[in-house]
Amino acid sequence: MIRNKKMIVTALLMSSTLALAACGSDDEVTQPVTDDAPTETEAPEEESTEDASPSGGVSNDDDVGGETFGFTELSVDVDMPDEDDAIDISYEEDRDSVEAEYENKIDGVDLSGDDAMNEIQDALSQLDITADTPDDEVISQVVEAFGIDAGYKKIEVEVTYPDGTDKDYEHTNE
Repeated sequence: MIRNKKMIVTALLMSSTLALAACGSDDEVTQPVTDDAPTETEAPEEESTEDASPSGGVSNDDDVGGETFGFTELSVDVDMPDEDDAIDISYEEDRDSVEAEYENKIDGVDLSGDDAMNEIQDALSQLDITADTPDDEVISQVVEAFGIDAGYKKIEVEVTYPDGTDKDYEHTNE
């Protein structure tokens, strides 16, 4: 009788653990995040993960994040002449989690979590921006890194830097 109770308790604990694990955010990145994009000959498992924790966040507990790419949050919204909100990119990093979303209505792509991170990681690693970078340079780097068609109607970029500085960048094509 006691043995049956132990088996039942064990089964309940295991199922509870699985249920709690399934409650995570769909946007949360679970793979380690680095500023190194894999090369064509390099498998993702071979990436250097010195900036990342195994749970997907950054490894430095004394920092709020931002060491990987130089910012803790990045949001890009692009309106095309024939489609508002055609591209929507979101990246958010803190010391114990990373969330990513990527939507491209033109190509019919809507990704979140690890899939979104895989899509945007190379572009994020190409960005070399700080709070002191001129606005037009930030816009130029974002357009180039993410391969955004220069014929966009409007682009809005919001960035939060590790020191807490929030900057909004905007450009409208005439």
